[in-house]
Amino acid sequence: MRKGFVLISTLALIVILSFLILVISRLIYNDTIKSTVYTSSIEKRIELINSEKLFTNTLLNNSELLKNLTFAESQLNIFANTKYENLDIELYDMTNCFNLNTLVKPFRSIYVKNEDNGLFFENLLLINNIDRTKHRELIDRLYDALDSDRLPEPFGAEDLFYTTQDELSLNPDQLFLHKSQIKNLAMLTTSELEMIYKNICALPDNDVVFNINELNNENYQVLLSIYPDLSLKDIETIILSKPIEGYQNFSNLLELTNITAFKLTEDYLTFEPKYIQILYKVKYEDTFFNLLSIITLESRNNNIIRRSIST
Repeated sequence: MRKGFVLISTLALIVILSFLILVISRLIYNDTIKSTVYTSSIEKRIELINSEKLFTNTLLNNSELLKNLTFAESQLNIFANTKYENLDIELYDMTNCFNLNTLVKPFRSIYVKNEDNGLFFENLLLINNIDRTKHRELIDRLYDALDSDRLPEPFGAEDLFYTTQDELSLNPDQLFLHKSQIKNLAMLTTSELEMIYKNICALPDNDVVFNINELNNENYQVLLSIYPDLSLKDIETIILSKPIEGYQNFSNLLELTNITAFKLTEDYLTFEPKYIQILYKVKYEDTFFNLLSIITLESRNNNIIRRSIST
């Protein structure tokens, strides 16, 4: 009886140990596969980074592609798929967001507030029904966060004031690196921030500009903030009247839309993007890996503004 018990216990122990060895082996195998996939994905993304200059030069060398990013996106995908399997490229025009850094302008060796562009930003707040009592203080806080003149605005203040408020974190008198820094000013509610967040950005530029060829239902509020005399009917007309090849210049735009120059001037318009976002989606071993680049098209060299990697 005792020998039988020992035998059963031994067999049970062997079964348990075998199961543990199987589980551990499986975990090691999975970790090895994940490590291999991750390593291979890094290699793929390095290849993409090396090819990115070729992609951007393809755009820069062809004005027709720049005037129609949807067409450009399809052409880049056709070209890229001859070199890479399971690669999808998405292009997004970053020109048509309201760049928070345009609220200041260079003056000698410092940045000072740009009140004209401040009015444009206030228009964007009005369009989105942001509490009017917050407008002036929010804009003044943005001026103080971005300028480097050390002079507090009437409803804002410089660093020493803000450090006394626990929930505030003021940018150290320089251009924003990311639009999320507006949250540090602790002025807007979560719902108010969501209303404008998709239409704001932070780019290393101080000039307001809008690419009329990429006007759509998602960014039209930015155009209305710059040209408040335009109506929603005008917006619809501009979108529907655009030819396949895009508007070529300002006179072509007025001719095709019959919108008067009183409502729409050439001052802040462009017909090609200044900044684009390129999103690469790569599928490898049933796993998707993303590479995102924000690029300025005003230069062929050192034109990467921001790059991020995700899965």
